[in-house]
This record gives sequence, C-alpha cells and structure tokens, in this order.
Amino acid sequence: MKKHLIVAAALLAVLGAGAAQAEAPAQVRACVACHGANGVSGNPEWPNLAGQHETYLAQQITAFRSGARGNALMAPFVQNLSDEDIQVLAAWYAKQQPAIAANGDTGLVERGGQLAGACSACHGFAGKPVADEWPILAGQHATYLQNQLMAYKKGERVHPLMQAAVAKLPEKEFGALAAYFSQLQR
Repeated sequence: MKKHLIVAAALLAVLGAGAAQAEAPAQVRACVACHGANGVSGNPEWPNLAGQHETYLAQQITAFRSGARGNALMAPFVQNLSDEDIQVLAAWYAKQQPAIAANGDTGLVERGGQLAGACSACHGFAGKPVADEWPILAGQHATYLQNQLMAYKKGERVHPLMQAAVAKLPEKEFGALAAYFSQLQR
C-alpha cells in the first residue's frame, strides 16, 4: 500500500508540474529541466528562481546572454533571448511560490547566523535584500550558495561588493553561511 501511495504522489507531482508548465509563457519551457516548472530546482547546484526579485533575474539573464556572467550550461539557452523574452522570464519566476525547505547542514546554521551580520547590509537580516538588484538568499539551495561564494572568491564571478565581502572570509565558512541562508523562509 505504501508503495502505491508513493507512486501516486509522484504521478500527482508530475501532473501538477505539467499543468504549471502549460500555464507558463513559452519562454519558460527551456528553463524547466534545470529550474523546475515553477522555478524550484530539484538540483541543489542550480538556483531556485521562484520568488526572486524580477529586477535581479532580468539582470542575471542579461549578464548570461552577454557573457558578462559566464556559464557554459546557461549560454545556449539565453544566447537568442530578446530583451522582451528576458522580461517575460523574470516576471514569471518572480511571481512563483518560492521553495520553503531548508537543505543546508543544520549543524552549521548557528555559525552561519553569527557570520551573516556581515551580509545584512546588502542581503538583509532575513536573507531578503534591501534592493531589487540583489538576490534573495533566504530559502536558496545551500550548495548553490556555497558554490557562488567560492566563485566570487576565485574571481570566476565578479561583483566589487561581493569580492570585498568574501576576500577575508575563509572558504571553510562558506558552508555555514549557505546553511544559514538556506533555512530562512521567504
């Protein structure tokens, strides 16, 4: 009986995702495989887009398209997007319900909370930024956040404020920050 319930739940999830995808604008179809039907990624290395600021999403998609933010996986999907396509995608994902499940190492959350004060000037105390141009960190995949901190540290991703923020932060602390922000609710 339990096996049948699991199969039924999986089927409902697939049908629900299909229904959500059917309602989505055509531009979203290419994004679903990585970012989910409603912007909640099933892969912790890829960001959840649901509920993110529209302005931030449009800026990042534009940066991927221009190559200013390099990513070999994203490049083929964004290279032919028009400015209007980018606005449609950003608006769609900004209106979606964000993920609510924590996925970071719970043993690191307390330490991450101690470190997060340094992030609050831009990203807010609850992982919700003070400006629409900056990403919401609350509820984001911990693995994704940790990878992005590492990319800033290595210079693979560039933003002067982030470069300064991570310059003196030991890499071993990235997991704690990521765990802290991943468990916050949007």
